[in-house]
Amino acid sequence: MADAAKSRRAMEQNMLDMKLEESGEREQLKQYIINHLNECGWREDLKKQCVECIQNRGVEKVTLEDMINDIAPKGRASLPEKLKVEVFNRLRTFAEKQGMEH
Repeated sequence: MADAAKSRRAMEQNMLDMKLEESGEREQLKQYIINHLNECGWREDLKKQCVECIQNRGVEKVTLEDMINDIAPKGRASLPEKLKVEVFNRLRTFAEKQGMEH
């Protein structure tokens, strides 16, 4: 039963992805997110964290993987809640307009 639900969920996700791409909505959402993150200073904060990581570890010793492992979780955790809610609502509205249940 759980496998069937996972399979159905994956099919719905694929359909949503396809419709987002075909309609151009994916690009619009992407631009909305980029603009919002720029406006709220999130991207600048992330850049500062990258510089600090390089300075703390040393430019010769730090790897991209180190930086990703250190900074990505902090970046995800610091995403504005308002942005997450807005993107989720926009996705839900889009899916409903496309005749999708979830």
